[in-house]
Amino acid sequence: TLIPMNQDVFVGQKGSLGLSFSGGSSGSGGLTSLSWRDGRFSDWSVQVGEKTYHLHAFLLARASLFFESHMSMEARTKAEGIATRADGSDLTEVLPSSCHSAFEDALDFMYSENQAGFEAPANKALLLLKIADILGISGLFDAMGRRIEASFSDMAPLLLEQYCRFHIPGTDDGAALRQIRDGAVELIVRKFQPFLTNSEMKTALMRLPTNVVAEILDADELLVASEDVIFDFVLARLQYVDSLGASSREPGPSSSGEISCSGSDAGEKLSANAKEADHEPGPESDEYEALWDRIRWAHLSTQKFAQALSLGRNCLKLEVTLKALTARAAGFDLGGAESITSIGSDAGLVQPRKHILPPGVPPPTSTEIDFCFHYAHSDQYACGEALRSQPKRIGDVVLRVLVFPAGTDTGVARGSLSVFLEAVPQPHWPRDWEFANIRYGIACVRWPSGNGETWAAKKKSDLWTFKANRLDRGWHDFLAPGEIHRYLGPDGFVCIRGSLEPECLGRAFLISPQSGHSGHSGTTGSDATGSSASRRSWVPRAAPSERAE
Repeated sequence: TLIPMNQDVFVGQKGSLGLSFSGGSSGSGGLTSLSWRDGRFSDWSVQVGEKTYHLHAFLLARASLFFESHMSMEARTKAEGIATRADGSDLTEVLPSSCHSAFEDALDFMYSENQAGFEAPANKALLLLKIADILGISGLFDAMGRRIEASFSDMAPLLLEQYCRFHIPGTDDGAALRQIRDGAVELIVRKFQPFLTNSEMKTALMRLPTNVVAEILDADELLVASEDVIFDFVLARLQYVDSLGASSREPGPSSSGEISCSGSDAGEKLSANAKEADHEPGPESDEYEALWDRIRWAHLSTQKFAQALSLGRNCLKLEVTLKALTARAAGFDLGGAESITSIGSDAGLVQPRKHILPPGVPPPTSTEIDFCFHYAHSDQYACGEALRSQPKRIGDVVLRVLVFPAGTDTGVARGSLSVFLEAVPQPHWPRDWEFANIRYGIACVRWPSGNGETWAAKKKSDLWTFKANRLDRGWHDFLAPGEIHRYLGPDGFVCIRGSLEPECLGRAFLISPQSGHSGHSGTTGSDATGSSASRRSWVPRAAPSERAE
C-alpha cells in the first residue's frame, strides 16, 4: 500500500537525496557529443572532391532530405538482395565545386547541438544557402536566410561574388537565389562608392565576372562622386585580372589577395605587365574593351583623361581611344550632335551619372558649381590633400571648387574642412588676365535628418579679384574639426556648392585691366578669407612678379 507523501516535504527533501553517477571515469565518454572530425562510431562516408568524411547516418538523415532519401534507397536495395557499394554518398558532382569549401561549415551546423546559435562567416553565407537548398537542409536554409537578410545591406558585394561562383550561365538557380542576385546588383549600384571604401567589399567587386561588372557600371544611378571613381576602379580591376596571369583571365574563387593598386600606380603596373607579355591585352580579351566602354569619357576629369591616354595601346585599344577622344570633342562647340553621329559614334551623347544632392535641393544653375566627395572616416585623407571639381565656364571665367577634406597644411586645425573657389587659366587668356570684384559664395549643404526636416546649408560669401598670381579664394576653416559629420549624407557624401552672384556676372568676361582693382576681400572678422596657400588676407605689394606664399 502506497502511503501519500506530503508534497512540500518531498520537494524539500529531494535535493538532499545525494544521487550521483558512480560509473567511474570510463563512463564520461557518454557525455561527449559525436563529431564529424574524428570519425568515431561513423557508419556513413561522404565524398566531396578529393576529401572523404566518415560521418553518422542518423545525424545526416535527421538534418537533410537528400541524405534521408539516399539512405532509404540504399536500405530498400539491400532488402531486395541487390549488392551495393559501401554505405556512403558522393557529393562531388551534386554540389557545385565552388561550394565544396563550405561543406565543412554545413557539417558544423548539422552536428551542432545549438543550431539556433550557429554563425557562418559572411564570405560563405550564400554558398551555405546553396548547399542547404541542394541537400534539403531546411534548418540551415532558414538560418542562412536570416543571416543574409540581417546583413544584406552591408555585404551585397560578397553575396553577389558567391552567387557568381556557383551560377552557370543559362541555368535557373531558383527564385530565392535570383532575388538575392538581383537585389545585390541593385544595392551595389546604389552604394557603389561607399562599398569601395571597405577593402573586403572592394575585393569582392574586383572578383566579379566582367559581364556583371559591366552591368553595374552601365547604371545611370551608380552612386559615385564623379566619373573619376569609375576610371580608377576599372583601371585597378584590369590590373588585378592581369596579375592573375594569362591562364586565368577571369577572377574566380581561387583568386585572392588585397586590392591595393589604384590610380597611376595601377596604370603603370598594367602597362608593364602587358609589355612583359609582349602582347596587346585588348585583342586577346574583350573584357578590356567591355569595361573601358563603361566609362563616360565626356565626364572624366582632365587629369584622369590624360592618365588614360598615357597608358598607351598596351592597355587601351585604338578603338577605345578613338571613342574617348570623340566623347571629349563632343563637349566643345563643333556643330552639335550631328557632328558626332556622322562619324558613327554616340560616345559624346552619353549623359552624366545621377547627380548626388540632398532631397529637395534644386539642381545647380548656370552660375553654380556642385562638388560632392565621399567621407568615410577622419583618416581617409591626409592633411593638405586636395580634391577638385570639374571646371565650369561662367562667362569667360573658368572656375572649380577646391576642397581639402582634412584641412590645408598651413597651420589650420587638423580636421578642418577647407574650401576654395579656384580659377582655371585657359591658354587663350592674356598673360595679365584678371576678373575683378567677383562676388562669390560657397555653401556646404546639410542633408535632412528626417521627421519632416528640410535641407539647410552653411554659406559664406566674399568679394575677390581673380588673377594669374591669385587663383583661388576661400576659407581654411569653412567647417571646424568634427563639424563635417553634421553635413554627411546617409551614404557618407558631402555636398559643396560654389557660386557667382548674378550681380557680378557682367564682370565674368575678359576686359582691359581697369585701375582701382585691389583684390581685397569684402569680409571681415574671424571668418577672414584667404588663398589655399596662405592663411593671411592678401595685400598687394610692389613686386609685380610676386607669387602666392
